[in-house]
Amino acid sequence: MNKFFRFLATFGFVCVAGSAHAAVLTESFDSPNFADWQSGWFGQNSNAKPFFANPNERGNNVTGLTIYDGNSDDGRAVGIFFNAAFAATITNFSFDMLNYTSGLDQLLEVFDKDGHTLFGTVLPVVAQDPSADNGSNNGYDFADRKYTRYSVDSTNGIGGFRIRPFGSEGNVSIDDLSATIAAVPEPSTWAMMILGFASVAYVTYRRRKSTELSVI
Repeated sequence: MNKFFRFLATFGFVCVAGSAHAAVLTESFDSPNFADWQSGWFGQNSNAKPFFANPNERGNNVTGLTIYDGNSDDGRAVGIFFNAAFAATITNFSFDMLNYTSGLDQLLEVFDKDGHTLFGTVLPVVAQDPSADNGSNNGYDFADRKYTRYSVDSTNGIGGFRIRPFGSEGNVSIDDLSATIAAVPEPSTWAMMILGFASVAYVTYRRRKSTELSVI
């Protein structure tokens, strides 16, 4: 009988290990219909909002997303928060960021699902460059090479990020987001595990009945 229990334990472990998988979600804001990002994972799981009244308007930002959290009464500081359930599943959050706020240091902080700071840095400033003006970006260069890449790991989820003290909304762009979601068993794995547990319970019951009969 011990062999049977060892078999079930091994079987359950193999099912979970073989079927569990981590998902990597990405967003590059490069759909021809710019507003599409709002129906994607970033738009649906955070408080990020389109910066302009027309959700399809990119403004001068010809690459990523001009960050806006929907609150313009806080000195235009940024606070992007993931939904609690979603935040708890994130093990890595990576993104490109471009800051063109001049005259004041902007501090980027990434925090876990409980609000504890995981990473903090002063964003470098990409200065306005008239020679980069192509008639649509007011002299700001939004080329990929101007962005800085950040990547943060967490064992306690990732709650979001903030940029402060103020003035960052409308002056900071984010692009090429990537969120790694913790591995979870697939539905078929749960079914096999439940079947295994039921088998263990049944065998235990049969053994108990056999013992009772032997005593009688």
